[in-house]
Amino acid sequence: MWYAKNGYLMKLDRLERWATVRHFRLAIALFEYGSVLHASRSLNVSQPTASKLLLDLEDAVGAKLFLRNRRGVTPTELGRAFVDRSKMVLAQLDHVSQAISALGTGHAGKVAIGSLLTGSSYLVPAAIAKLSISRPDIRIKIIEGVSGELLPRLLSGELDFLIGRLSDISSSAVVSQEALFSENAIVVARKGHPLEQNPHATLEELKKEAWILPPVETTLRKQFDHTFYNENIDPPHATIETVSFFNILWLLKKTDLLGILPQSIVTDITYSNDLVRLPSFEPLILEQIGISRLMGTELSPAATALVESIRNVMASSSAE
Repeated sequence: MWYAKNGYLMKLDRLERWATVRHFRLAIALFEYGSVLHASRSLNVSQPTASKLLLDLEDAVGAKLFLRNRRGVTPTELGRAFVDRSKMVLAQLDHVSQAISALGTGHAGKVAIGSLLTGSSYLVPAAIAKLSISRPDIRIKIIEGVSGELLPRLLSGELDFLIGRLSDISSSAVVSQEALFSENAIVVARKGHPLEQNPHATLEELKKEAWILPPVETTLRKQFDHTFYNENIDPPHATIETVSFFNILWLLKKTDLLGILPQSIVTDITYSNDLVRLPSFEPLILEQIGISRLMGTELSPAATALVESIRNVMASSSAE
């Protein structure tokens, strides 16, 4: 759909209707390996068969999908568009397969989600723990990252949905969103940190500390930096930049680094014995946290079950 401006839309739609699963898989393999030989091996077909399938594709659309060169093959713009569509089609076929399987077992399936920093606190682990009781056979893959890394994987069908700050993922004709809750971000440190005894520390004092922060391109980091700019103070440099929830928690508990995390972390009993909030830094409003998914596509049974578990966790938290 994105490629109408290049005159490819009709060709791409026609090609998608004509192509088979073998063609979709070949296009993805050619893109990933950059070689007909290696792509054919990954698909367990002969190189002549792979070459014939590619020629059939290009004959059907009347344009080149991959350019041949000494090093292998390189996708054209139309080729990249077809690879993106291939990933989406195969992801939907996989969902159908899971749905059929679930009719017989009621449990089996797999789900892959993208988790932004704010979605990586208690919500996802709690939902998974709850789901594992009733659906122990479901396999779950979690990929942490920033929106620029995760959105293309959602659009390609590699991820079932994203969870995190909705403003990080722009709602559009291809992405639908569901708000779950709103939360604040606070500055935290390990219990016993020297600043724990200094509730009135100034921004100038905080600036001199060592920090673990999200990357500069994230909305949370921009909000954090803006707090200092508002007081005509240059924000602190990050000693470590990461969105890895595990790394952030470990380093905050074991070092004198300061960090910024969702407020639910400090109030969660799992972490409240190790981390404290530094009250001298005003909380940042994280806006709405929720689920972003592809518009007009059906979630697999496993993904649907995880979404329901997330909603149940939110309902339980609200009732407490």
